[in-house]
Amino acid sequence: YEQQRQKKIYDDVVQERDILAAQLIRRNDELALLYEKIRIQQSTLSKGEVQYRERVKDIQMMKLQLNNMKREIEIRNQEVVNTEALKNELYNIQRELL
Repeated sequence: YEQQRQKKIYDDVVQERDILAAQLIRRNDELALLYEKIRIQQSTLSKGEVQYRERVKDIQMMKLQLNNMKREIEIRNQEVVNTEALKNELYNIQRELL
């Protein structure tokens, strides 16, 4: 009788070991999938950060270009004002000469 009881305990332990081993394998597979997802997300994030930095550089460059264009417009506007004043002065001198 004792031998049967010990055999039953042994069989139960072996069965539980097998169940735990199968669970461990499944958990390891799940863990491997999670690590792969993390790796993919980190790669995606890294690429996104690179693109973000490039866009920030583009924006800075465009702001500089915009400021240069505004400055150029201001210079051209000042030249137009000067041209108008010179035209008026030329007109007045021509009138005086006549």
